[in-house]
Amino acid sequence: MTLESYLSLNPKKYLIFDLDGTIAKLNMDWNGYRRTFWNMIASFDKPLSIEIAFAPKTSFRLGNEAIRRHGKKAKQIINDFVEKWETTHLPGYTPNPDLINFIKTQKQYEYFLWSNQSRKAIEDLLVKEGLKECFKLILTRDNLTYVKPDPQGFDLIFKTGTNKKDYLLIGDLWADRQAAKAAGIDFFLEKYFKKV
Repeated sequence: MTLESYLSLNPKKYLIFDLDGTIAKLNMDWNGYRRTFWNMIASFDKPLSIEIAFAPKTSFRLGNEAIRRHGKKAKQIINDFVEKWETTHLPGYTPNPDLINFIKTQKQYEYFLWSNQSRKAIEDLLVKEGLKECFKLILTRDNLTYVKPDPQGFDLIFKTGTNKKDYLLIGDLWADRQAAKAAGIDFFLEKYFKKV
């Protein structure tokens, strides 16, 4: 089912998009990233890096837990690491033309971007694809304490006086789905990059 088909059956007013794997696919070595990320966390909390098993779906949890335990110091270390890794290991990206066209042409919605990437890593992509001005709010790990699946980002998006049933999170990962569930909003699974 396409996003347009979903919305014709489930009307919404506020659409929240993930970036990587949804609007575009960042061509990055995520396996290498995860191994280096674990080593970086181990440099200041070895027990935590052992407690949370090294696996594809646990790096977000590891980072969030490190910040819960160590506060701003850990947040700064993690943000610096992620920004450096993403800006030096990102050779390019593959756009999702259908979704980009949807965002640029369907003006009846308010759009938000909620990404686990650093702002520097996605800035050029947003400008090149003409998307930067389409979003009412752009959330990245730079302006959030915790990344998805933590629902903190939705707290900044949600407008007092609106109904959660009018919001939809569009993403491709389990972390997006869990963030939507934790926030109490609907979720649409974007499968474009699963097909190519």
